[in-house]
Amino acid sequence: MTASTLIAGAINGLLLGGLYGIAALGLSMVFGVMRLVNVAHGELLVLAAYLNFFISRSLGIDPFLATLLVAPLLFLIGYALQGWVFNPVMQGGLEPPLLTAFGLSIIAQNLFIAVWKVNTRTITTGYTESGLKLLGVNVPLMYAVAFGMSLLLILGMHLFMSRTYAGKAIRAATQDPQTAQAMGVDVKRIYALTYAVGACTAAMGGTLIGMTFSFIPASGLPWLLKGFVVVVLGGMGSIGGTLAGGLLLGTAEGFGAAIVGTGYRDMIGYLIFLAVLVLRPRGLFGRAGSE
Repeated sequence: MTASTLIAGAINGLLLGGLYGIAALGLSMVFGVMRLVNVAHGELLVLAAYLNFFISRSLGIDPFLATLLVAPLLFLIGYALQGWVFNPVMQGGLEPPLLTAFGLSIIAQNLFIAVWKVNTRTITTGYTESGLKLLGVNVPLMYAVAFGMSLLLILGMHLFMSRTYAGKAIRAATQDPQTAQAMGVDVKRIYALTYAVGACTAAMGGTLIGMTFSFIPASGLPWLLKGFVVVVLGGMGSIGGTLAGGLLLGTAEGFGAAIVGTGYRDMIGYLIFLAVLVLRPRGLFGRAGSE
């Protein structure tokens, strides 16, 4: 282990943390607004990856252009899921929506296997295997792209939440749904919109995951666990905190991999998750519903 190894690990981890932030953004939004632990979020990421793989190959277009088709599809799927599946069981407490999400996760995995089989897939283009030199460190190009996309997406989400009527209605429903309902806000529709927007962000997350790593029908669970770590680190429900949590997790994994080896990368992230969950349950960078 040398100083250059630590620096390389930190830079690569920091850039990869941008992808973690994007992957966890929808999970954080849904929890922050509805207190719904959406364990089906990983399957939304995998669905986006599969749809992008199919569309980009079938139409012969760049995966980022294909995302413009995938995102509306994920939005509609998310809106329908919340409106028709989750909303009817939301009044029963935390357990019914959680069990419903778990059931959807299992159903989705089996559908992926039925439609796309269990073969390993990767969304490849002429540049996905390229690299670049940053501060003297060789990094995968897709890490840098994911980092840049994370900044744009978080900024866009912040503007949406703070400048639009829909965003303000979501914030009102988060802080006090009863008062928001009395003021004329259709809370159930706002819940459906929130889930749909979260699913829409998963379109970009799934695309970047598919372009950076390989995936199979069961890939949702590892990314769901990463998302939980990011949400806890960043502050449950905090949009800006989601990016901060992703960058912190990625940097910690990069340092840890440089010190003890890449085989312990995931373990380091989960140890940090447990420590923060015990010492500061609302996260390091925010409080639930703060944004």
